[in-house]
Amino acid sequence: MKVAPPGWRVADNTPDILPGVYGVHKVAKAGKTFIGLQAGPVYREGIEQELSSPLKKERIYNLSFDLAFSKIYGHEHCYGNLAIFGGDTPGDTSELLWVSGSFTDTMWHRWTAEIKPRASHKFISFYAYPEEKCALNSYGVVVFMDNLSTIRQILRTELTATASCNNTSTGSVSVNVTGGAAPYTYLWTPGNYRTPQVSNLPGGLYEVQVTSADGVTAKGAVTVGESDLVTSTDLTLSNCAGDNKNAISLNITGGVPPYDLSVNGIEREGNKFDNLVPGNYVFIVKDKQVCSDTLDVLIKEPDPLVIKQVDISPCSCSEVSDGSIRWVVEGGTRPYKYRVDGDMWQPDSLHSNLKTGSYRYEIEDAKGCGETGTASVTSPWQNCLVVMPSAFSPNGDGNNDLFRPKVYDAVTNYQLKIFNRWGSLVFQTNDPKRGWDGYYSGMPQSSQAFVYVCSFNTSRNELKEYRGTVMLVK
Repeated sequence: MKVAPPGWRVADNTPDILPGVYGVHKVAKAGKTFIGLQAGPVYREGIEQELSSPLKKERIYNLSFDLAFSKIYGHEHCYGNLAIFGGDTPGDTSELLWVSGSFTDTMWHRWTAEIKPRASHKFISFYAYPEEKCALNSYGVVVFMDNLSTIRQILRTELTATASCNNTSTGSVSVNVTGGAAPYTYLWTPGNYRTPQVSNLPGGLYEVQVTSADGVTAKGAVTVGESDLVTSTDLTLSNCAGDNKNAISLNITGGVPPYDLSVNGIEREGNKFDNLVPGNYVFIVKDKQVCSDTLDVLIKEPDPLVIKQVDISPCSCSEVSDGSIRWVVEGGTRPYKYRVDGDMWQPDSLHSNLKTGSYRYEIEDAKGCGETGTASVTSPWQNCLVVMPSAFSPNGDGNNDLFRPKVYDAVTNYQLKIFNRWGSLVFQTNDPKRGWDGYYSGMPQSSQAFVYVCSFNTSRNELKEYRGTVMLVK
């Protein structure tokens, strides 16, 4: 028989009030009864109601209900599917407003339908809706419905926000409203703004209440974030002073592209800058929102590699190779390396065992920066010899204050001993460059003659021994 819930009427065929029909004993979701609807390709059941307040064109409404499926309802079914229609007369299904889509869950579940009629309607109806084929029988769709809410007009709001620049109030919010009757009123908090768009806001959470001309309200919230515009730099410095091969690359992320860039107050394009001279560079990056990020980059090249001093030790005589060159270097990047006449590089700043002649030297630092120059190693004597002075005057006048041989040879196994007239040893050394200052046991000696014995091997490995006397003169 045709049965509908109180306040509803049968729209088509024979819907049932359950439980108790076709052996259905399912417990209602709310109250004691629920409605059962079934349908097939040429058959459908539905209920309808004339609305106390018609659905209005382009307004938005929602309503909620519980739905369930039953595999057996008099016979087998394939799925559940519910459709909502709007119309102007009883039985009118001129506009399909909403479809649940097929489901097979036999448990009660809450559904919410949101509808937006393309035309105004006085009637609303609910039908079992056969969208898919069912091989089991020609009545393959069944749907149980319970706990139907009232139809409520709503407003749909879409909120957007743009971030605020760091430490400034440049954010904005806006709300776009659909449904309801224009004009709308707005109330934003905090701030009590009353327009759909608000600018010059700091970061934070903003709530809005929108009210349509027919009294429907909606609330929403949106967060104005802080701009995530960030700029970092990759700095490449010249290896050598004066190369001007410095480079700065900018890595710009976040914010609202595209970006504008200025360098030291001049607008520039790109994000890589090459062949820069040393100095201070101020980069200002601005995005489309005019948020900005400022970076101050100092380019300082290594100090110039400078040869401060070249010390040359001459050969003892022209026949030997005991000359040397020593460099004092500053600046650049340590450690340094040295070479002479294209020989192997060495880390030692002293280059020894050189014979007389002119030399071209090269010096490089750890980055390959270099300096070159020439130096001449000479010899004061053509022939190699050792000369023993006959007197010295240790009076502190800087002239002939020490007694030592004048060695013009690359001697080895050197030894010098000095004795007083009683045969006591008053001085000895194995260093040809060290001399006697006329003191013995911390006391200056008086003017007198002293005996010396000096032995050594010449550069030709000939053993020599000189004996004689030297006069200490005050």
